[in-house]
Amino acid sequence: MRDYNDWVGTEKERLNKYIANDCDAIITGLYEYDIVYRTAGFANKTHFVPFPIKAANANQQACEHPTNFPVRLFIGISKNRSAYKGTDIMLRAAKRIAEKYPQRVKLLVAEGVPFEQYKTMIDNADVILDQLYSYTPAMNALEAMNRGTIVVGGGEPEQYEFINERELRPIVNVQPTEESVYEQIENLLLSADITKQKADSVEYIRRHHDHIKVARRFISVLTQSPTDGAQG
Repeated sequence: MRDYNDWVGTEKERLNKYIANDCDAIITGLYEYDIVYRTAGFANKTHFVPFPIKAANANQQACEHPTNFPVRLFIGISKNRSAYKGTDIMLRAAKRIAEKYPQRVKLLVAEGVPFEQYKTMIDNADVILDQLYSYTPAMNALEAMNRGTIVVGGGEPEQYEFINERELRPIVNVQPTEESVYEQIENLLLSADITKQKADSVEYIRRHHDHIKVARRFISVLTQSPTDGAQG
């Protein structure tokens, strides 16, 4: 509600609408952004272009081998954005899992740490908990997936359909409740093929976020005339 009140009926909303009306094209990087602009009357100028990721090979070899226990769960906490991102709820669920399965789980919590330390912690993680309320993975999650890290967060069926992905389901999708997060992490630990899910995460980035493919889509949008309509 706080974020809603920060935007609706404010100067931020009015500026956003002014820019949307004035521009020739709106490029959206997430399903959520795209559906909002299309349903708000801007379908004729809205183009979906995924966020670009430069493919990394550092963890690809690790994806080909079984994950050893304990599985390292990572969560980054920003005090000012915890409620907005849902990390407060996800942290409670992760702590419960770590207490129940001390031999299977190591919980890595980054809060107020230097950026280099943050990067080291996330690079060493097997699983990242991110964006409880999202339908889709954003940059933090996508960069983690590129390294072969499994994302627990937003991976709704609508977003897979939106990008025409019929096979891969690398994201551990959760509902915005502590119990859902707890249950999905537990299921991942006990029954899922973690190694395959890591490899699927890398493949997902290669298919949908490769920076060269994304650059070509940007060029396609930029070379259209304003009257061509949205093709992305």
